[in-house]
Amino acid sequence: MARFPILSRREFLKLSAGAAAATQLARLPFAEALAGRSPRLAPTASLTTLAATIVKGEKAGQGTKGAYYRLALGEGEPHILRTDLAPASSSPIRIATTFVQLTDIHLVDAQSPARVEFLDRYGDESCPGQDFIAAQRAHETLTVQVLESMVRRLRKIGVGPVTGVPFRFVVATGDNTDNEQLNELRWFVDTMDGGQLITPNSGGPAYEGVQAASWGDGEYWHPDASVSDKYKADYGFPDAPGLLAQSLKPFRARGVGLRWIQALGNHDGLMQGNVHRNDALNQIAVGSAKFTGPPPAFDLCNPFENLLAAPTMPVTADLARQTLRRADYIEQMFHTTGAPVGHGFRARNRADGTAYYTWDREGWLRFITLDTVNPGGYDSGSIGQTQFDWLEQQLIAAHSRYFDADGNVVRTKNANRVVVLLSHHGLRSLDNPNTAPDPDDPGANDLPRIMADQIEALVHRFPNVVAWVNGHTHDNVITPRPDPAKQTNGFWDIGTAAHVDWTSQSRIVELAVRQDGSISIWCTIFDHDAPADPRGLTGLPYLASLNRELTANDPQYGFDSKGPGQPPDRNVELTLPPLAWLRR
Repeated sequence: MARFPILSRREFLKLSAGAAAATQLARLPFAEALAGRSPRLAPTASLTTLAATIVKGEKAGQGTKGAYYRLALGEGEPHILRTDLAPASSSPIRIATTFVQLTDIHLVDAQSPARVEFLDRYGDESCPGQDFIAAQRAHETLTVQVLESMVRRLRKIGVGPVTGVPFRFVVATGDNTDNEQLNELRWFVDTMDGGQLITPNSGGPAYEGVQAASWGDGEYWHPDASVSDKYKADYGFPDAPGLLAQSLKPFRARGVGLRWIQALGNHDGLMQGNVHRNDALNQIAVGSAKFTGPPPAFDLCNPFENLLAAPTMPVTADLARQTLRRADYIEQMFHTTGAPVGHGFRARNRADGTAYYTWDREGWLRFITLDTVNPGGYDSGSIGQTQFDWLEQQLIAAHSRYFDADGNVVRTKNANRVVVLLSHHGLRSLDNPNTAPDPDDPGANDLPRIMADQIEALVHRFPNVVAWVNGHTHDNVITPRPDPAKQTNGFWDIGTAAHVDWTSQSRIVELAVRQDGSISIWCTIFDHDAPADPRGLTGLPYLASLNRELTANDPQYGFDSKGPGQPPDRNVELTLPPLAWLRR
């Protein structure tokens, strides 16, 4: 990994091709390296997967169906140049910005009575099958520690590895919580803000969930050595005595130390990411009885029917587990010690309950955050007609020239801005037409619901849109979206894997404008701060490291899952053709 000092201005001018180019590039810390095709990297690039990756290590256990493996450090992955939408440019970089994307964090209250962990055992059966996968994870008591470990790593990295531009902000693109509960959301906000003591516990002082030795169900991994279970017998999972008690211990949050914004995900807006909130389910969440199995005459195709007849075990009630309406989620973003207050939401959102907004930055950028959660239910997304019309107006406001729905050129007096869309669902999962009313807010459905094809067609009418950054599918996947009509340059669809599943990573996005008006977007994956091997560690580093090892060995979504994606979905340079108004 190249390490080099920041050049003085005198040294920089000597190395530059000309004084004019040098003056334009001087605002970038590593500008002298960006005039060519092989940029040097910032020293803290050594803390990203450019320098080292985390891979399958030695076998640590053997079960009847599979083995359990340790993790180890592997080779780094250099940036791959992707020219799907435009050839590479060697024009010097004029201006750049950098931000960090966290997604699908899924902070889990693993003891909540509103969880239906028993459904996980039906994940491999039909009707509906996939909806039950990950109803319970072996590592879900350790999700808050992973977010803190990710925050600590991004603070250490600090700058874009290619441009050297300091991180301008962090965006969490949804599923920040797992079950739309107040305590989960406060863990999220307070950990992002920092400076507060975080206690990842609910109910009583001791753990009262399905992984307790006293629960008596071998379908779940039980860390205590005295308990046998499916995970140990079938997949060689280890014992981890005392883990459940350790997972409840408080820690002092560092905070991202930056402005941070967020998007609403289906797990933030629907119970278990699928079912709209109602008062009966809320009473279960804050109550003192936790389900242990399915109700009598259980219908796999309608698992929530007759749920109240399911057997239960007593647990400590906790009002902090209350489930949140969309307006409640928005309100909590204003109860913060971080910036900006509201974390993207404005007074308008607070007043009308909408969870979409525009965020203009640095005089040349517009970030448009969408609310893709369907209030009617189910995990996939869509947007409503009102939001669709609003999106069109926000795009028009960032363009001096665009195309109308008939392909005619429209000119305005608006100032141009480079546009990046942010949302939880990307185009690959905007396919939810559900029109069932939300019982808390029947008008929230915003009908009719608009799906991916219409949204993409709208976006292609606006040439300044360069990227759409999203999550939801828990995998790294980067897709070029060329304009079928060839009127505009197209844009890059950038999907990033989850914190909660393998590979437990995040993404740095560096967006740079070259002097010829072309654009390069560097994407760089990084791991959280805990070492690859948890053995010998203590405290939060141990818990976060063990979480990663457990995610890797998860039989449903571990090593062999789609999560990591392919190399062209991870560390890449994405190119776009010149925009005339950006040329200098």
